[in-house]
Amino acid sequence: MTRNEYADLYLRVSVDRPGQTAIERQDADCRSWVSDHQLTVRRVHVDRGRSAFHDVGSRREGLSQALAAVSSGVVGTLVVWKLDRLSRQGIGKVGEFLQTIGATGGRLVSVRDGLDTSDTSDRRLVELLAELARAESVNLGLRVRSAKTYLRSMGRCVGGAPPYGLVVCDGQLAIDPLTGPIVRLIADRVLGGSSLVEVARWLNAEGVRAPRGGRWGVGSIAQLLRSPTVAGLLPETIKHADGRYSGTVRPWIDPGTGAPVSVMAPGQLPLITPAEQTNIAAAFEERTRRSKYGVRRGRRSPDSEYLLTGLLRCAGCAERMSKQGNSYRCQAVRLGRDCQTPGGAYQPALDAAVIQLWTDRLDALEKDDALLQAIAERLALSADPEAVRRRIALQSALGDERTALMVLEEDHYLRRTVDRSRYVALHDALTQRIRDLESTLEDLPTPAVDSRWVCNAVLREEKWSEASVVERRGLLRLAIDSIAVSQGRRGARFVADDRLVIRWAEPLEGSATMDL
Repeated sequence: MTRNEYADLYLRVSVDRPGQTAIERQDADCRSWVSDHQLTVRRVHVDRGRSAFHDVGSRREGLSQALAAVSSGVVGTLVVWKLDRLSRQGIGKVGEFLQTIGATGGRLVSVRDGLDTSDTSDRRLVELLAELARAESVNLGLRVRSAKTYLRSMGRCVGGAPPYGLVVCDGQLAIDPLTGPIVRLIADRVLGGSSLVEVARWLNAEGVRAPRGGRWGVGSIAQLLRSPTVAGLLPETIKHADGRYSGTVRPWIDPGTGAPVSVMAPGQLPLITPAEQTNIAAAFEERTRRSKYGVRRGRRSPDSEYLLTGLLRCAGCAERMSKQGNSYRCQAVRLGRDCQTPGGAYQPALDAAVIQLWTDRLDALEKDDALLQAIAERLALSADPEAVRRRIALQSALGDERTALMVLEEDHYLRRTVDRSRYVALHDALTQRIRDLESTLEDLPTPAVDSRWVCNAVLREEKWSEASVVERRGLLRLAIDSIAVSQGRRGARFVADDRLVIRWAEPLEGSATMDL
């Protein structure tokens, strides 16, 4: 069984909605093509809810794995349902994909387009269709933006579910008699000086459900009060330079008048006035500015000045923990949600305990320790992610073939379900396949990384002392996935073994030993 007898499938859908069958239909058509051409499906790679127009990056893990499988020689054919499932970025991006796939003699097949890049003329047609797909995607975006601009100029909603507290009425908004008064009460409390945490606790105590049906938190209240639609104005979501939505929403400004546009139906007043919304925003800003702990950076800030940001989890509710005052505390409690046993600990004590546990664990590493393998993979992944993906694809395929060989031998020698002639033919094919994969894996270069410090206490101390807080957090993350912190007793001494549960890093699925 050579690699040319195998095919991997790549399936993608831009918007993943419950109940839709786009992925299943793509899968059926691709499998039918594979069967008609006497190939075997080895693996199916799927990206759900991923655009093919924006840059790939790390957002399309399925595509990265599929390309790695072909470029590493695990399979000879990559099958897609239609070319636009692969990319809508034009000749440049598709050319990169074709170069990656063809570097080891692989081919790309587009089922619905009837294209196979093993045919030179088809390869040129693939590039042409890729450019047409890019142009169509751009034109579709232009048509959508034009339609939205027209609707906005008429003071009409541009689609989507109506905001909390409002209902759609002939393309415009009116106050929802059930939830509208709740929004008004929330605004009155905030304008009256109540904190967002206090408002969240009040809403949850009253049994009021949040916009998505769950419990209220600081974030959901702040987002609601900052929404332009609450003030009766048409919203606009700002985009990044690469075309992706940023999550920042502001009032849409009519280019003709230079003023915001009302979205309220005739005779309907907004839930809060623009002036009240300005006062609420000023109150948020003032409370942040006056905080003795400084401006909050956000729980996912990569440059947080606190060592354990992003690593800590509350043992009581599994929510993230963040710095408050001199301690790390359960984020759920900070945001007004419930946690029966909120975790928390004095920051210097917790930092010191985790550093010591990390150091002790690295000092105890043995050559065959799974953690050592996980650290090696993460170091290599940071140095050359594509090489690591190819290595994992080869190792995974090698494991599959070895398992198939073992099953074949059991079928022949133990279960007696495979006769001698068929056994010999299959055994020889599988053995050759294993040898080919082993040879390819042996020839694959390993990313060069400086890992001497991992098992050397002196070098490790030097590296730690020279590192910034962000770099130190990166060193911890090489070995630690998360740290659960349980609730302590007031006045009791902090004991790490009683309060902390560390989830240590594990090797990637399907990977083999990678030496440090």
